[in-house]
Amino acid sequence: MFTTLVALLATFTTTLASAADPASVVRGGRLYDNLSVELKSRVPNQPNPAFTTQQVRVAPSDTWRCVECHGWDYKGQHGFVGIAGKQNADPAAILAILNNANHKYDELLDDGDRRDLANFISTGQADMRKLLDMAAKIKPGQGYSDKVFATICANCHGLEGDRLRQIPPLGDSARQRPLEVLHVTLNGHPGGDMPALTTLGDDTVASMLAYLQTLRSVNMASSIANGGRLYDDWQAQLGGQRQALPHPSYPAKAYYANVPIETWRCKECHGWDYKGNQGVYAKGKHATGIKGIRAMAGADPEKIMAVLTSSVHLFGAVMKYRDLLDLANFVSYGQIDMDKIVDSKTGLARGDAAKGASHYRTMCASCHGLEGRYVAKRAMGRVTKEDPWHSVHNMLNGHPDDTMPALREIDPQVVNDLLAHMQTLQARR
Repeated sequence: MFTTLVALLATFTTTLASAADPASVVRGGRLYDNLSVELKSRVPNQPNPAFTTQQVRVAPSDTWRCVECHGWDYKGQHGFVGIAGKQNADPAAILAILNNANHKYDELLDDGDRRDLANFISTGQADMRKLLDMAAKIKPGQGYSDKVFATICANCHGLEGDRLRQIPPLGDSARQRPLEVLHVTLNGHPGGDMPALTTLGDDTVASMLAYLQTLRSVNMASSIANGGRLYDDWQAQLGGQRQALPHPSYPAKAYYANVPIETWRCKECHGWDYKGNQGVYAKGKHATGIKGIRAMAGADPEKIMAVLTSSVHLFGAVMKYRDLLDLANFVSYGQIDMDKIVDSKTGLARGDAAKGASHYRTMCASCHGLEGRYVAKRAMGRVTKEDPWHSVHNMLNGHPDDTMPALREIDPQVVNDLLAHMQTLQARR
């Protein structure tokens, strides 16, 4: 009799779990991903106490994300146990765990939030390894996910999945972080209005991952050139509101009045030759003493992005993910050795002015004029003599918020010869 009663209770509990509102389940999945973003609230500045004994470097805010401890496959990471063992568990028992001292969620989640998170843990976990295996067996062009993507997803993400600059291209994410993409496909983005596809079934979700993995990646040449324009003047390139106050990290002794926006330009601190703005280059006008970026050439762009978003640069508050990535790609892959083009002592180009003339007349004169007197605020001959490093940077990457082509993918000797010819042009307009 007692055994029968236990079995009935177990069946009743399972029925309650399986009957959870699907909207509650997917919202719980978004809370599992990032509760701060989903709730549009702040998490404590200090790391979650559960991380105090963990030897792992994680941003304090990320230590409050469920996924940081329990993983995208729900099996745990950083030494923490996953949530997979709680699948089909009584939501009431899960609620008790969420309320315990290890989680410290008492002030972060209300009763409805905890209920949704418990419902996800109980009934919303997918078999991620199974979905990965299914996706791996789907051949390109097979299935109908291209049509699902074109009608459900492309309106926001674009047909190639790279329209939104606040996130990486979907193709890169699907190839590099497939488990995360599966979770988001099933439950939607935290804090967003992305449709959750969990009710469409495993076949559709696995097929969607397989299709996303065929989408294009970042065009590196384009990314580097855009990063070069951001390095020049990201405020002009992005077309946003310009900063009204000087950058907090800009040396006060080097600040020159009435141009606070200049202190936010990368070139202002690190120079057009990428060696820093330390006096000789600045000609004593507003030397900062700040080092250049040459040492970052070839570095991991993700590490450079961490520097850009640090408290020193503060660019995470003013740039989207793809802007930061483009700037990091430029710093890592786009710098050149200016000494190979410009004599550091004389400022003269090392190229052949005669050869550069034909390049200039066919590639540049239609905008700048045969004597370089059009478009630029100052005559081309004067600009290229007074600041050849600036000119080379713009020739390679284009001007911010301008249609000037970037020449970085052509023969470097052509750029060298072009500069040599432009330095022979008239110095007056």
